[in-house]
Amino acid sequence: GKPLPLAEAELAMLGAITGLWQAMAVGYYRCLLEFEQDDKALRRHGALLCHRALMYCGKVIFEHLRAGYDFDGEQWRQLHSVFLFAEERGLLSDEVEDEFDGDRGRSSSRHVYLKTLLSCHARLQELTQHEQKMLDQWLSRWMDNFVIERTCMISRGDAPPLAIDPASTLGLQAFKPEFLESPNVRYIPMVPISKLIRVKTILLQQGDSPRQLELSDEYDRFDCLELLKHLHRQWCEPPTERQAERVASAQEMQLRFSLEDAYSWIAGQPFDPDKKGASIVEEKWRARDLSMLGARLMRGPGAGARVALNQFIAVRTGETLRMAVTVWVSVMRNGELHMGIQFLPGTASPVVVQGVPRPGIPASRPGAALLLSAMPDLGIPASLLLPRGLFVPERIIEATQAKGVAQRLKLSFSVEKGINYERVSFSPA
Repeated sequence: GKPLPLAEAELAMLGAITGLWQAMAVGYYRCLLEFEQDDKALRRHGALLCHRALMYCGKVIFEHLRAGYDFDGEQWRQLHSVFLFAEERGLLSDEVEDEFDGDRGRSSSRHVYLKTLLSCHARLQELTQHEQKMLDQWLSRWMDNFVIERTCMISRGDAPPLAIDPASTLGLQAFKPEFLESPNVRYIPMVPISKLIRVKTILLQQGDSPRQLELSDEYDRFDCLELLKHLHRQWCEPPTERQAERVASAQEMQLRFSLEDAYSWIAGQPFDPDKKGASIVEEKWRARDLSMLGARLMRGPGAGARVALNQFIAVRTGETLRMAVTVWVSVMRNGELHMGIQFLPGTASPVVVQGVPRPGIPASRPGAALLLSAMPDLGIPASLLLPRGLFVPERIIEATQAKGVAQRLKLSFSVEKGINYERVSFSPA
């Protein structure tokens, strides 16, 4: 959950954690070598050794992805090699004690291998901490829906299988016809889990509670729906169906990282001229690919603003200015910072917003905000980008445009929220 790149102390902590997991994995690899040489003390513990080696190697991968840091693909090769060892010796499905599995307290090498693959294929860098926790719980409960097979069947309209190439330095991969030529590739059929996710999504939309559907006792219907939709996109939908057409790009873009800085960009004047010592953060980034809905941007190694998931940014390309939100952020091994952004709908206009006083509640302090225009052709109404903490349902605010024109608006509901903004609907007061 930290903005990237990590601070020096945070990066040292990540190194200490992954170093610990790697040391544990190496210890179990050594035990597996002794087991292979028929060490009498380890003869009965093959399933346990495979399980622990897979678990700790998976933790190294998981921690890097969770923190948003690229890693050596050799970690995947190590994970696959232990899987093959367990498979060849018939140890893959043998259950062992697993205190980390909160539901049953027992799992198998097959269980932990699949859990690692599927967790990482869910794009951890796009998930919040509580979504990662829910995903872990759901995978433990859904494990019977997943199998690993040497052959695959594909039906038009069904979710395609995901592929595992044990000789590669990659995790799960989208199905490709050329995989069928390799006898070593394994497949995970995704039709059963696609059906399960779609059924639970429909039942949630019809009013069932997350508890009734064995999804969560902690999180609400909206949180569960969002994660279910995300998992179906990542696991069950071909990449060409879940992305708008993107084209390679080398365009240079200017970025600003706050509502106040975006306000000054559009209005051509500072939000608060009397604010002393305030500097506008503006950086140059380069697009790697670009579509109507979003882009992948990169910045070279070195100093710059730290960027977090679900953060508002303003992007200028030439004379075009668009508002966007970060959907993932990652630090490459060469130090480059990459991020995916999703453009927000509508054209932005700068406004100053202030909560109108009510009995017993004083007016709020003025804040910089942006009014996003409606897009009638797409059925998208106008919305407001507000500073976090200002939104209250039914609240009356006064919105003053840069030219001094003021109007009162009644806030309706929150459309989405991030770490430094909230997009809300409104109507004239």
